[in-house]
Amino acid sequence: MLPAACLAGLLFVGCTTETTETHYVKLSEVACTFLGEGGPKVITVEANPGYEVSSSASWLKVGDEGASSFSLTADANDSGSERVAEVTVTAGEASVVISVNQLPSDSEMAHYRLLNKFNYGAVVSPNGRYAGGSYQTRNNDDTYNYHVVIIDLETEEWHEVGEFHSNQYKPTIPSCITDDGTLFFAEYNTYGNLVSTLSGDNYLLEKAYPDWIGESNVEATTADGTVWVGYQQWMNTDDAVAAGDDGGHYMPIKWTNGEPEILSIPEKNYRNEPWPTGRSVMARGVSYDGSVIYGSAWDNTNQGMVYWKDGEVHWAGEDIREFEEVTLIRQEDGKEIPFTLTKGLMVYAERTNISPNGRWLCAAYAVDTATEGMHDVITSKCPAFFNTETGKTYIFDEYSGSARSATDDGIGFIVNSGGASGYVVDIESGTQLGTTEQWIHDNYGITVPAGFIQRLCPNGVALGYSVMDVGAGLLSVAWYVRPTEM
Repeated sequence: MLPAACLAGLLFVGCTTETTETHYVKLSEVACTFLGEGGPKVITVEANPGYEVSSSASWLKVGDEGASSFSLTADANDSGSERVAEVTVTAGEASVVISVNQLPSDSEMAHYRLLNKFNYGAVVSPNGRYAGGSYQTRNNDDTYNYHVVIIDLETEEWHEVGEFHSNQYKPTIPSCITDDGTLFFAEYNTYGNLVSTLSGDNYLLEKAYPDWIGESNVEATTADGTVWVGYQQWMNTDDAVAAGDDGGHYMPIKWTNGEPEILSIPEKNYRNEPWPTGRSVMARGVSYDGSVIYGSAWDNTNQGMVYWKDGEVHWAGEDIREFEEVTLIRQEDGKEIPFTLTKGLMVYAERTNISPNGRWLCAAYAVDTATEGMHDVITSKCPAFFNTETGKTYIFDEYSGSARSATDDGIGFIVNSGGASGYVVDIESGTQLGTTEQWIHDNYGITVPAGFIQRLCPNGVALGYSVMDVGAGLLSVAWYVRPTEM
């Protein structure tokens, strides 16, 4: 039995006194949920000057106070309901508050783990069996080693399957992981993919098309791992400029049992105009059985959402797409520039914006508006979900941000602009089901920080992100919640 599930963020709070001495507190946890009987939980502390700690409730005991740590222990909670308390840690003029929740004694608590050790976020496999990410350690010569980790979510065991000097590999942002534990990373040295397995094999992904200019990148896989989707650069910036265009360009790729094929492209671009010389579309995500794929079209600053189903390519949200031809006036010289104001669905580099069976796609509804004087265009965005079976779009304009993930039965997860908060909705009815933290508490019985759900797996594993101040500024940190029985 776990004594507590805690939000560990190495929270730093500091201030400077009149004598220029800096007072600060760094803690390993800033929020904890205890079982009905829980503890002890050790909290590590870095503080200047020496720290003092106090509890707001008699049932929450502080003990084992040392120079760099103390412990928390909760008395048995026989009240029949959840109870809360605060622990305040003070060092001179600096202080930090730890929020503590305790469940009733008869509660079955899910497991909550913060993945703040990972430097570039985390991914979870389609059916929630594995998670993965990487972290860095500094060498004496100020170079870095990159450590690749695969977590077995059934046992919560961490498997460090690779360690690489930065001169060899830089596995930064994890792209995806399969249900057999094959992990794909964006590799910063080559701009391709590093592939890591549970058996400890690590290798660079081969190019799908060797004659093309760029490396291949896998963005997502099916549940059984037989289908991958992603992209490869086929024209570089210099070639594009020589051809009268303005950037490098990419084509969407689908691999089936390792064999690549180029996916088709819409006849016209997001603004219903002819493609520029070097068109770009990237496949980003795929349903668990491979029947639906979605991607983003990269055409200047546009990121229109496309999807492939039944052998055809479509723009997501065709039912709400609108176009208006206008003439913009460039302010510096008065030159007239034709432009198409557009209403449509956009998606960026997110890889989980699809429900398991492909029924729902998750996006942002973008609306262009010309400014007064026709000098510029402002684009407003709000969350939206698209049903690939009915062709209907559901827009949630009461929120900012975008839709991030969904279940097959129409539960949608929204992230607000900035990523600091999220909401859960019933897509078809438009009903709000609460904030992320309210929904997690109602369905899992535990307290998590404010944030958003990146993916909800069929086995109940939820991968989420929260924005926290960890001393050096705001940082988006990954976490997961899993049921006690999987």
